[in-house]
Amino acid sequence: MALTNKTPVRIVQTQDMHGTKKISVLIDVGNYLNTGENPEIKLKKFKKLYFDTVKAAKKIFYGSSGEEKKYQDLPSSLYWTLGELLRKFNEEIENEFEITNYTEAVSRDFGLSKDYIYDLLTVVKFFKKSEILDYVYFSYYRALKRKRKDLTRMGLFEKEKKRLNKLGKEKNLPGREQYKKELIEIIRKNS
Repeated sequence: MALTNKTPVRIVQTQDMHGTKKISVLIDVGNYLNTGENPEIKLKKFKKLYFDTVKAAKKIFYGSSGEEKKYQDLPSSLYWTLGELLRKFNEEIENEFEITNYTEAVSRDFGLSKDYIYDLLTVVKFFKKSEILDYVYFSYYRALKRKRKDLTRMGLFEKEKKRLNKLGKEKNLPGREQYKKELIEIIRKNS
């Protein structure tokens, strides 16, 4: 087992006796003492970065109104921007901290379902911002991303990205379930 210098932290939501909810970052006492540098400064830096990221995500996700929107009403480019925000946060903490309840915390604090978090991070990894069009619902990009490995192996992933965006621009997208079947058929024909 490889040793790591990452400090494990847990991000939790607490509630005081008045019902006010607050997000807190917890660190085990043993880890606190073994952080090397001043643990207070290190933890303060992490908290600021996390809370700034959550604030930025809420601004992107909810806009200036602060009102929650339905997932299907959001443009795909917004999801890409959220994914990029998360990617940058992860990159900044990856050498110092390990969030032991990452998916749970980000889901709760960003207002996203747990399955969207992984998809956001991987869509950002495999699609440039210019390849995400608001003509195409984000769920289509998620479906395509899930078939990326097979399509890439066949040399068809980039071609399928272009086809999907063309269908969206022409307002000729099949239903999402039909699109998933089309992807399966493309893979079957080319294997």
